[in-house]
Amino acid sequence: MPIDLAVPRDSRQRLMALSTLVNTVGMGLFLSAGTIFLIRSAGLSPAEAGAGLTIGSLIGFGAGVLVGDQADRRGAREVLIAAMLVEAAASVGLLLVHDLWALILVASVAAIGRAGSGSARGAMIGVLAEQGRGAALRTYLRAVTNVGLAIGMLGAAAVLAVDSRAAYLSLILTDAVTFLLAAAVLTRLPHLPPTRAVTAASDEPRWVALRDRRYLGFTAASSVASLQYWVLVQALPVWIVLRTAAPRSMAALVLFVAAVTVALTQIPATRSIDGPRTAARLLARSGPLFLVAWVLMAFAAGPPAWVAVALLLVAVLVHSLAEVWQAAGTFELSFALARPEAQGQYQGVIGLGHGFVEAVAPVVVITLCVDGGTPGWVALAVIVTVAGWLCALIERRGARVSSAGR
Repeated sequence: MPIDLAVPRDSRQRLMALSTLVNTVGMGLFLSAGTIFLIRSAGLSPAEAGAGLTIGSLIGFGAGVLVGDQADRRGAREVLIAAMLVEAAASVGLLLVHDLWALILVASVAAIGRAGSGSARGAMIGVLAEQGRGAALRTYLRAVTNVGLAIGMLGAAAVLAVDSRAAYLSLILTDAVTFLLAAAVLTRLPHLPPTRAVTAASDEPRWVALRDRRYLGFTAASSVASLQYWVLVQALPVWIVLRTAAPRSMAALVLFVAAVTVALTQIPATRSIDGPRTAARLLARSGPLFLVAWVLMAFAAGPPAWVAVALLLVAVLVHSLAEVWQAAGTFELSFALARPEAQGQYQGVIGLGHGFVEAVAPVVVITLCVDGGTPGWVALAVIVTVAGWLCALIERRGARVSSAGR
């Protein structure tokens, strides 16, 4: 089934795409410069910023399952809007952060909102996807997401170049406004009916996602594979500044190049996805590409600046293709392996796993890649590759069980 990038015909899908675009612009801003804001503007040390964000994420990341269940039972639209308002409040709260404890509090609130919006958004996608065209909508939303990230990262690069208190404050306020605008767009959607009854009429357990062993296994494997996201955001900028002769501006430039590349290649590189099997195949193939990309990044330490820049740019292009394959495969399987009537709960479960990895990723990727050098880069690539293969194996075995059941 070919997938195109035509604007969705359904006005509800178009509104969701617009909300996603606005929301991810803010995400790109904060991902690229949020930690630097805490250090350069809020006055925290790098250790305090890292510890506060990690502890806050660990405190709040489990909210996704609870919020996702509410989206299934009460309607995804209202729940997603509420979660975005929580995220906006947390963004404004960052302006008041000047010590570790304040950061932990704000980061916890932000993690609750982020986990909740992720699972509620998954429930909404499940409701809005037309019969037989769910893959097309999900592909379109991935492309829109990467366009928004690219715009946000470009804005963050400008803020980092100015490097002033006023510039950092404008970044945080803009991030907060994007949450409000994205929520405002969703208010134009009609109420989306619940997909599960508020009061169960059967003996079916409420927490079906938490009892689904296959999905829990997929969540664990895909969460480990998702460590790759934090290589570009956390490890590579530090590696460029501390270990290579490349200009410091490359630390921001590589993020922008990656975001643009992902946005441009999203559709052609994933056109072959027409179901769980092809999604799993691309996911498994992404691992070896990460190995190539990360070895090139490791080799950028040592040679002259122009060689380092060339190696880094080629590495980022290879990494971006691998990211597209892995993200598309994971996203597709996260819906295909879930029960349709409980998408919010299932998306909350996978968000739980990915949220935990997000919390510990800075320590893992910086320790392996920056402190471990070339062996560390290779070791992380092997870990991510094996995790991707496990995801494909879980899908294959699940398909066999389903076929045997028929």
